[in-house]
Amino acid sequence: MNLRRFFTCLFVAACCLSAWAYNDYRNAKVDSLEAALKGKNPPKGTDLLRAYDELMRGWLPFDSQKASEYGHKALALSYELNGLNVRQNILRFFAQMHYAREEHDEAIRLFLWALAVVDTMEQSGRYTQRDIDDARSCTYGAIGNDYNIQDKHHLAIHYYHLALPIFEKYNWTESQTILYHNIGELYLTMGNMQEAERNYLKAVEKGTASGDSLMMALARKGLIKIYTRQGNYERARQVAEKCYAYYHAHRTEEPEDYPVVLASMVRLNMMEGHENLAAAKTYAEEAVGLVDSLLFEDKSDVYAAACELAMAERQWQLALSYGLRTIRPDSLATTADASCFRMLAEIYTQLGQKDKACEYINKVYEVMTRYVTDHYQLGLSQMEVLYETEKKEAQIAALDKERRLDCWLMTAAAIAIAALMAGCVLLVVVHRRKKALLVAKVALETETSERRILARDLHDGLGGMLSLLRLKIEKQEEALPLLDSTVEELRRVSHHMMPEELLRSGLVSALRDFAVSVPGAHFQTVGNVRLKTEVELVLYRCAYELVNNAMKHAKAEHIEIQLMQETRQVTLTVCDDGTGMGETAQGMGLQNIRERIAPYQGRLDIVSADSRGTDINITLPL
Repeated sequence: MNLRRFFTCLFVAACCLSAWAYNDYRNAKVDSLEAALKGKNPPKGTDLLRAYDELMRGWLPFDSQKASEYGHKALALSYELNGLNVRQNILRFFAQMHYAREEHDEAIRLFLWALAVVDTMEQSGRYTQRDIDDARSCTYGAIGNDYNIQDKHHLAIHYYHLALPIFEKYNWTESQTILYHNIGELYLTMGNMQEAERNYLKAVEKGTASGDSLMMALARKGLIKIYTRQGNYERARQVAEKCYAYYHAHRTEEPEDYPVVLASMVRLNMMEGHENLAAAKTYAEEAVGLVDSLLFEDKSDVYAAACELAMAERQWQLALSYGLRTIRPDSLATTADASCFRMLAEIYTQLGQKDKACEYINKVYEVMTRYVTDHYQLGLSQMEVLYETEKKEAQIAALDKERRLDCWLMTAAAIAIAALMAGCVLLVVVHRRKKALLVAKVALETETSERRILARDLHDGLGGMLSLLRLKIEKQEEALPLLDSTVEELRRVSHHMMPEELLRSGLVSALRDFAVSVPGAHFQTVGNVRLKTEVELVLYRCAYELVNNAMKHAKAEHIEIQLMQETRQVTLTVCDDGTGMGETAQGMGLQNIRERIAPYQGRLDIVSADSRGTDINITLPL
């Protein structure tokens, strides 16, 4: 992995994550915030949430453990206060911590969780479009960086392309410059010179507009390689003059890039018809001297240029010395490795060592075979991930397309029956109904995604910790019953936040499984009930909410759950023998249920009497 690309990725993350701007390196703000938390009037509510968020970011440069502690406090409080913007920011913070430790699977999982929260932000209607776009582009850029560092080029480019339109929308030129450069680097690595050149040129254009001389130089460094490989001397020379001028003036500030630029200057002065071996030798000696005297992660490109020059001068022993130093221990095969082995095969042939020459010819074949296999498998796995992602996006797009088609048809109908005002009113009602259904489906999908991730964290993380704690305190018998009930409650909550049984086998199986887990509950079904997934999720959430209310608020001992499907409707009934609802019929989560079923034209009927229990019917038309 090229160290410059690693730092470039981190630089992109810093530029993209504008919400993380916090540079009080004297720690004054952190100290004052902690003093406020311990004062007589500590912050509460959203003020406390903001304080935890700032303390998390403020401690990051100094103490990652304390930063993590405040992050967890902020995350917990964000659920209590429904602070979605802070929540997605904290999730990105945790993802970046895993990213820095090269725990990439966990980092990607948290980034995707953050995206699910951003989707929820958009559906909530409580945030400006700029805040939503900022959060979304930050996360897209961060995911692209993570895949970039893993050499998963297709996935990295995909997420960079998702971030770019948002950067262009708000004219965030610096961020555009960095992403265009990164995309150019990825295409260059993949061997797609046309796309690499296009993106490098866009980076130079945006860098000129923003005045970012470093990013312009980085893009030009890639362009020199492209034009040299194409044999386009004039374009290579024009770009190289500007690039070399920048790096020569900043050689102590950019110590890793300067030798790479010198290597490009070596090759520029060896191009056919424009050979200047004396100049090439001067650049080569400076480049080799720098990489020999300093610590560099990847010196192979400089040694390869020096080897090519020695071969041009027919200094075979010197060429062999440089050629052997181009061999890299990287596990992932590259075309650069094949070029290195090809040069060594030619050198050994000139030196009369035929066995060695044959050995390296075989290595060329082996590395190219491995290159094809490695990149085919890597590309295939990336295509599978992209297919699943794009399939979900296509489903939502199809819903939106259906809504737009309905609007067009309704407009045409309205023109045709303009004289019939009743018809116009009906069209408006249908349009609003369709729009509400689309919004509900998208909201349900994003909520489902977030619930699935949170449920896994609850079950696998906290659940495991509690089980381990039980083993450690077995001798303290008085604590065990409480701990056992805590573990059982946790499992119940995590399971029902995202019921995998529903996704696998449907609503009937999920409700039957749910009833078994609730003391005193029984479930029965009438008819062959199997509905659309989003409808089954809505009914399951309603059943869970009603049973939970009956247990906690009505103190019910027996609960009957019934699901019945008829020709034109499906009905969910929950009956209990509790204390009744009385004046609380407008509360206890019923508003949530009404909001869930409203887009589906559902009806909620309640029959309740004090000390005589409650019967609740939810009916959805099919």
